[in-house]
This record gives sequence, C-alpha cells and structure tokens, in this order.
Amino acid sequence: MRRIALGIVLALAALVVVLNWTWGRLPGEPERSGRMLRLGDATVRVLEHPGKGPAVVLLHGLPGTAQDFDAVVARLPGRRTVAIDRPGFGFSSGGYHPFAEQLATIRALLRTLHLGRVVLVGHSYGGTLALAYAEQRPQDVRGLVLVDAAAAGQRSSAFKRAQSRLVQALSWPVVQPLADVTFSQLLRTVSAKQGDAQAFDPGAIDPAHEQRLLALNMQHGDLDAYTGEQLHADDAIAGVDERLASIEAPAVVIQGDADKLVAPQHGRRLAALLPHARLVMLRGGHMQTYVHPAAVAAAVRELLATRPPALRARGRARSAAR
Repeated sequence: MRRIALGIVLALAALVVVLNWTWGRLPGEPERSGRMLRLGDATVRVLEHPGKGPAVVLLHGLPGTAQDFDAVVARLPGRRTVAIDRPGFGFSSGGYHPFAEQLATIRALLRTLHLGRVVLVGHSYGGTLALAYAEQRPQDVRGLVLVDAAAAGQRSSAFKRAQSRLVQALSWPVVQPLADVTFSQLLRTVSAKQGDAQAFDPGAIDPAHEQRLLALNMQHGDLDAYTGEQLHADDAIAGVDERLASIEAPAVVIQGDADKLVAPQHGRRLAALLPHARLVMLRGGHMQTYVHPAAVAAAVRELLATRPPALRARGRARSAAR
C-alpha cells in the first residue's frame, strides 16, 4: 500500500514538472517598443506619441504595462500622450519601488520631457498614484481621469496578501531556482490566467493583455514589484483617502459596474468625495481601458477642454518651498 501511495505521489510530481515545462511554460520576453529614460533612481520604458499639448500622462495599474492604454491613445489622434511602464514593471527597472519613489518618477518624467500641466490618467493602482500626485503637486495637474481607481476605502483581500507572501517566499535565493524548474512557471501561469479572468469578468480576456501578463508581469522582477506594492497598498490608499477633499483638479471617475477587483461602491464614493468630480458608470469589469477605451478618451478630451483651476495660494507656496 505504501509503495502504491509513493508511486502515485511520484507520478503526480512528474506530471507537475512536465506541465511546468509545457502548458505552464512562460513565454519569452517580447520585442521592446518605445524608449528608455533614466528618471531618478529608475530606468523607465516610455511610449510617447507627439502632438499638441496639453499632454496626457497615463499610469497603469498593479501589475501592468504602458500598453494597457494602447486603445485609449489610438483614440486621441494629434494629442501628445506619454504612457510608461511604472518602475518595477514591464521593461522598466525591476523590483519593488515604494510609493514615494513612484511619485518622484512621475515628477521627473514631467520635468525631463517638459510636459507642463498635464491630464493624468490612472487605472486601478495607477489611479491611486494619480490622486496622490494631484494632492502633492496640484500645479502639475489640470485634470484627472480615474479608471477603476483603487481609492475611497478600497483594501486588499486577505487572499491577495497571502498570495503575495507566498510569491515572496518562492523568490528566496535557494528556493527560486528549484521552484522554477519544478512547478513555479505552472503556478504563475495558472495564477495569471485566473487573475485576468477576474479582471475582465464578465467579458472575455484580451489575448494581447494575457500575453504581456505572462511574458513580462510574471517575471521575477515584476513579481517583486507586485508583492511589494500589494503588501503596502492599504497604507498608501488610506493616506491618499485622507486628503481627497483637498484635490482641486477636475476629475472624471470611470467605474465598471461589475468590477470584481475594485467594487463599484468605491468608484461612487470617490466621485462623491472629490470636490470637482463626475462619475461615469460603465458596463463591465475592471479593465475599462480595454472594454471602453472610447469612454476613457472622451473623458480625457473633456478635461483638456476644461479650463484648469486656479492654484490656491497654499499650492503656490508649497511649490516655491520645494
């Protein structure tokens, strides 16, 4: 009986290893587009389209890449747009870059490219960053498009935190190479596909997004960034939430009515808490930049046509002090 049980265990282990190198094998890194810029402590991949100003800067979520906004940018012809792989993700410098470093990168981007006062578009955790930047640097922001933004009471689930700690354990120096050759690729593939299904639910997964998720975001550098941000996200969001009423920039809050990752009540609450916000509820889940890119682009054009708010004295004083 013990021999039979041992044989079954060994057969299952062999099956896992085979699946790890067949169905679960991660694709190779795709060809890189755009250019690389050194911004502070990070080297960042930038996808820039020339055009007239004011410029539009687009910040992806957790995880993600600059290409999450391809369909939105395609609907803004003639407009200067700048999308980045945030530090830690995609082709940018790998590993965890804390929230403050992410904000410093945005400021360095605006200064390096001489972008002036921009419309910030943030998806999911990119929306958290856009809100924080508007709180800290109101003189740089003429408007906010917040797409399924992680804010207004959004918190990580216990499952997400536990998943992040498991991924960190699998990244330990001795564990990582053994896990990679036995089961880690299979685990990452299953996790990525399940996560994408939840993000796009109730719609179909975008094949190009899934391919980038597997080829880029499931690599170790991106996973280090993902786990670090996931474990610190609650504190970052709570800090942003405390100052939502101070944001003077006009905002359009775009929220999927069936979002499984950022529940619709958070979008409604965010629009209610921001002093100058309009809520747009759309059918679908969390990936509105793929499902309704025309609505995101329309929100951008609306803010570009809106006269930016005058800076209060405290904003000018803060800018001078820095």
